[in-house]
Amino acid sequence: MSANKETPTDDDVVNIFSNLSVLPDIERHLQLLYRPFTCFVNTKCVYDLHALFEVLGNSRYEPEKHSALFVQRVYPVCNLTIYANGNIFCKAYSRDGARDGLSKFEEILELLGYTPAFYNFQYNVVNATFCVPFPLDLEWLKLESYSNIISDKSQPFIFHIMPKTGIKFAIFPTGFVYVLGCRQPNETNDAIAFILPILYRFKAETKRSQQDLSLSLGDISSSLHWEREFQKEQDLAMTW
Repeated sequence: MSANKETPTDDDVVNIFSNLSVLPDIERHLQLLYRPFTCFVNTKCVYDLHALFEVLGNSRYEPEKHSALFVQRVYPVCNLTIYANGNIFCKAYSRDGARDGLSKFEEILELLGYTPAFYNFQYNVVNATFCVPFPLDLEWLKLESYSNIISDKSQPFIFHIMPKTGIKFAIFPTGFVYVLGCRQPNETNDAIAFILPILYRFKAETKRSQQDLSLSLGDISSSLHWEREFQKEQDLAMTW
């Protein structure tokens, strides 16, 4: 580790999970953000949220602050967000846990007299984002790793596939990366550990100013735009 504990070395970063004592510094350095595993369904029901709040334990309903009912569950551990129009979101520690949380809640709704339609489940496709502190040479990366690359000249990024998995990375020349298609937290960590050494091999020669770096890390509107686009692509491709 370098003398400045807030600035990890390249070796620290490419071995990100080897030394947990420096992991917080690496996460800050990369602006690494994880997404909870989320499953969504429109149940084709209309709910009386106040009535549900009265009978459900570990719930919170404050209509003056938010239009949803929030429920915490233990078996499995998950958080549910229920809207009166029938939309329900479940966040959990894994993709299967999120779906299981919805399935268990379906049983409760049926006991309460509702007839929800629990099918056409949709899952969040982005599991994490981060940004390496340098621009990337995507043309060089495509040449060296062509068998694992999907590229479209009309798009400003490339997809890098993680072999023998359903995981892929959307990589932008600014160094910004989306991790897509994981099912569990350990898969997300394995994916990040897999791609970082590759990214550090393909630094672009151009120098980028600290201001440019801060813009690429902090352009929230652009980040959310592409996250929505990747989610839309996933939802359209879903086979039910």
